[in-house]
Amino acid sequence: MALAQERQVTGAVTDASGEPLPGVAVQVVGTTTGSITSFEGIYTVNVPEGGEQLAFSSVGFVTKTVAIGAQSKIDVTLEEDAEQLEEVVVTALGISRDKASLGYAVQSVDGAKLQESQPSSAMSALSGNVAGVQVSGGGGMMGGSTRVLVRGASSISGNNEPLYVVDGVPLDNSNFNSGDAARGAGGYDYGNMALDINPDDIESMSVLKGPAAAALYGSRAANGVVMITTKKGSAGQKGIGVEINSSVAFEKITRMANLQRQYGGGFGDFSETYNYNGTDYPVAFFAMDESWGPKYEGQQVVQWHNIDMNGNVTGTSAWEAPKNDVEDFFELGVGFKNSVAVVGNNEKGSFRLSYTNQTASGTMPNHELSKNGISLNSSYKLTDKLSAQAVINFMNTETTARPMTGYDGGNVMQQFTQWGQRQLDMERLSNYKNEDGTQRTWNRKSLTDASPKYSDNPYWTRYENYQNDERDRYYGNVGFTYKLTDWLTASGKVYGDMYTFTVNERTAVGSQGQSGFSQLIENFKEFNYEGMLAFNKDLGSDFNLSGNIGINQRHMVRENMYGTTVGGLQLPGVYTLTNSIDPSIVTNSKYEKKVNSVLGSASLGWRNMLYLDLGARNDWSSTLPTENNSFFYPSVTTSFVFSELAALQNLSWLDFGKVRLGAAQVGNDTDPYMLRETYVNTDGVGFDYSVPNTLLAEDLKPEITQSWEVGLEGSLFDNRLTFDATYYENKTKDLITTVALSGASGYYFQMMNAGVMENKGIELQLGGDIVRTSDFNWNVSVNFSKNMNTLLELADGIDNYRMANGPFAVSVNAFVGQSYGAIMGTNYVFHEETGKPIVGEDGRYEVSGTEVLGTVVPDYNLGIRNTFSYKNLDFSFLIDKQEGGSYHSVTHMFGMYSGMLEETAANGVRENGIVLDAVYADGTPNTTAIDATRWGADHYAGPQAQNVFDASYVKLRDVTIGYTFPSSLFDGYVQSLRISAYGRNLAMWGLANDHIDPEMAVTSSGNVQGLEGAALPSTATFGMSLSAKF
Repeated sequence: MALAQERQVTGAVTDASGEPLPGVAVQVVGTTTGSITSFEGIYTVNVPEGGEQLAFSSVGFVTKTVAIGAQSKIDVTLEEDAEQLEEVVVTALGISRDKASLGYAVQSVDGAKLQESQPSSAMSALSGNVAGVQVSGGGGMMGGSTRVLVRGASSISGNNEPLYVVDGVPLDNSNFNSGDAARGAGGYDYGNMALDINPDDIESMSVLKGPAAAALYGSRAANGVVMITTKKGSAGQKGIGVEINSSVAFEKITRMANLQRQYGGGFGDFSETYNYNGTDYPVAFFAMDESWGPKYEGQQVVQWHNIDMNGNVTGTSAWEAPKNDVEDFFELGVGFKNSVAVVGNNEKGSFRLSYTNQTASGTMPNHELSKNGISLNSSYKLTDKLSAQAVINFMNTETTARPMTGYDGGNVMQQFTQWGQRQLDMERLSNYKNEDGTQRTWNRKSLTDASPKYSDNPYWTRYENYQNDERDRYYGNVGFTYKLTDWLTASGKVYGDMYTFTVNERTAVGSQGQSGFSQLIENFKEFNYEGMLAFNKDLGSDFNLSGNIGINQRHMVRENMYGTTVGGLQLPGVYTLTNSIDPSIVTNSKYEKKVNSVLGSASLGWRNMLYLDLGARNDWSSTLPTENNSFFYPSVTTSFVFSELAALQNLSWLDFGKVRLGAAQVGNDTDPYMLRETYVNTDGVGFDYSVPNTLLAEDLKPEITQSWEVGLEGSLFDNRLTFDATYYENKTKDLITTVALSGASGYYFQMMNAGVMENKGIELQLGGDIVRTSDFNWNVSVNFSKNMNTLLELADGIDNYRMANGPFAVSVNAFVGQSYGAIMGTNYVFHEETGKPIVGEDGRYEVSGTEVLGTVVPDYNLGIRNTFSYKNLDFSFLIDKQEGGSYHSVTHMFGMYSGMLEETAANGVRENGIVLDAVYADGTPNTTAIDATRWGADHYAGPQAQNVFDASYVKLRDVTIGYTFPSSLFDGYVQSLRISAYGRNLAMWGLANDHIDPEMAVTSSGNVQGLEGAALPSTATFGMSLSAKF
């Protein structure tokens, strides 16, 4: 009879934008009877006799109670709970899950916070905000390479960057910087392809840190996944709405090398005179590019700007420090960003269509950036069971005159800080061209020869020898979802990512180097075809089982064409390949890759307390030999929410507590065509071919990473204190490595599986409300991470893999027993008893053999954010600290060598020489003085340890202050209006080398780091933004 009294109630649960909510707990109030919504937000519950109300609850939403009455169908809309919203995270395959149920570490960054600080990219927004993530790079608002590591590097020669997934689309994040640019030897920094992600469109970012979290994405997720969900249909509004965002930003240089202002260019006293109007005047050292010249005493000198285009001396000028010094070469960068979005929502579907325009001028003359982006995110319910989804993004980026980086004459910083003359005035140099179009350079070959000896005029470099590039990118997905039953859903989607990237580089006729023009056209496209079955079913009143099973095929094609002139340009100012004096060289290549996959996962939950997750994926890669092309990724995690125990329910101080444990294995394959040799064209025309110098491996196997982690998280004292602690260990074996061979073999290198790399570390997140009242709140959040990386072994008989040589004197290596990225070079010879460096009888340092001088891996990273709010006013700032790591500075080495840096003229060193703080071989203190020029030159000829610096820093990463106007002011026409001011990288402290910001040593997102060739100045950005919703 009791069963006969039961009745069934069904319905759908959606969020405020009409999107279905899976995993919502539906409970008959006052009973233990309940259910959980399916992936389509559908529920069915049997209401016993006496049941009068249903309670709908989900983490991140306000619990809602509804009277049942006589209803048999109850649809409910849940409102977001701002206090709990961060507890809902996007996990693998884009599935939103309660953080409480996860057995691995995942951390999110809210899109609203991104918009407040206006980061230059989605990548830079992670810095200091996510534990276990190391972000390095200093591209500023104009964009540049940003390197992101999640729990350290796991591969020697392969990719160590995380996978970026935007609305389910795996995005290519290639970096097209040259190898020379990466090792500090000169080249343009074109940045990462992930710069095409528009921060204004981001709703949330979740970082899946460990293989256990990311295994379902296959080999590309071996280094973690950055899951990005973009904004969609308007929340809380039926019909059509409009969102407007507008911002202006200013950028200025904040740190560059400290230069001496006492001595001019040359070496010693003036050695040449010129008779002008009957008087002999000294002539400047035109053909030299050092500053060991005469002291400034206001003497009249024939300088470069005193000679006209015909070679006639027109006067003299004072020998003095420049009124317009190097810092005056740089400009105030200005950027504007405006976006408008139209959003809509009804009972059938929702959409968001946005357009963003961004323009900016950089701190370098002639540096311009323009971006135009369009984004559409839409979904529509075609029938009660069938729905369609489409996300389409387009981004066009045009850049003019990116600054060259590293040790190259095309980088103006080389002549400003290393090889230059300190008396040069920027205002005079800005008149860089004669009336006939020829160059006016300070570095003439002689009084009578105006052609440049070593360096072009820096303004000639910026306005004549510049590059430009353009990229059109499309990415997105389309798919359908069909509800087979109330607990089983089928879906099919196609994910696409395509771009064309065109780069033009030019050297003008009349430059110091040979004139020329080159063009690179890079075409990339990748499609992923995916079919998936998703299930979510209650197994009685205590258990719930959810998961998915699916198939995926990835097809990637990359094509490029590179052409360059030979022998110079025939006609000045005509930059085409057909303007080459000799026949141009044109090469092209094509790379194609396919990966077929099956994947699945299952999550079993018991009483919202105990969870077990299983995951599996198998890939078959076309880049590996048939017998080794299959690799399997298993994962298992479990979590126990101990705060749900009855014995702990009455502890008023404990709000939430959970322990978790997870383990996984992932693989990593290699690039296409690494198995069999092919002939290589060596002349670019098609007549000469040879075999490659690297012996390939037909039995190559995938790299395999095995990992485990354990974590504890919780919240205490009415959520005033939150914490999340993780310990992890990752070990990667069968590293794909290129090792040296004897030349007698006919090859220089061999590719093989050899080596084991280990990462282990801790991550800690702390958060707390220091003060919480009805009007005022002060919150502090802390992110700490320490990763310990060790290369455990390489191939038999090999203990070092040289990743790259620096421009001079040092190399970056993977050395057995050391952290990845060991910087190797010469060191001091130390006295055993005193511990001080040893000098010879001449007072100069003794030099050791090559040894490890440091590593690019930091000891730890720390981010501390303070957030204050008073009614509608809020203020926030982030302190970002890196402790440890090292880099080698060519700026310091040659800046000292050439007499440019401040130290070379300080404390009377040029007059009195210097006695180094060292001892003789017998341990007695050094008393022998050496002259300043010898001391400076020994920064090149002596121990390279003099030029290796600690990469620690403390930065004021961002500051924001904003005011949100009360909606009551606008009578419903304006939903929200906010105005804010922000700043990024406003201050830094704790540098071991005041000349260089360690982040400016990063000129590539690849594995080669720690080599500074001629760093650009670091910059600070500050601005204002306005956002409104109608």
